[in-house]
Amino acid sequence: MDSSLKTTDSLSEEIHVDAHQIDASHQSPSVMSPDISLMVLTWITFFSLLAILYKFAWKPILEALEKREQTIRQSLDDADAAQKKLAELNASTEKIISEARQQSQGIIEESRKSAMELSKVIQKKAKEEADILLTNVRKELSADVETARHALRKESVEIAVHLATKIIQENMDSSKNRKIIEEQLKIF
Repeated sequence: MDSSLKTTDSLSEEIHVDAHQIDASHQSPSVMSPDISLMVLTWITFFSLLAILYKFAWKPILEALEKREQTIRQSLDDADAAQKKLAELNASTEKIISEARQQSQGIIEESRKSAMELSKVIQKKAKEEADILLTNVRKELSADVETARHALRKESVEIAVHLATKIIQENMDSSKNRKIIEEQLKIF
């Protein structure tokens, strides 16, 4: 058994050494000495994959990118248009505000003029009414003064007649005395 064990061990060593030698003769290609068949197979695989991607993926990707580019351009154009429209609206708003300010200033100025004119009319009317009232008061006062003068004259005449009658009772009658006194008062 010992001898069969040795033979197996020596045989396995020989196989191991022979496999090592075979591996050394069939070493994998290095960067310095590439395997041509592997390189050709890699290039064929690469170009096949490239053709498949071009047919099935490249066109949809390009179309999607183009659609995205168009969407972005359209969005930028829309944003520019909206910005222009906003600028126009701002200008229009400023114009409307300016016109409203001018109109309000005009209305205020017109209101001031109307108020001044109305004030003048009211003052003129009040002055006219005051003048009319003053004239009426003067007329009434004149009439009252005349009435008072007339009453005073009449009373004075009566008092004078009464006094004169008492004084001259014997030589004249009262109607003659009254006539004389009235004539004398008319002279004054």
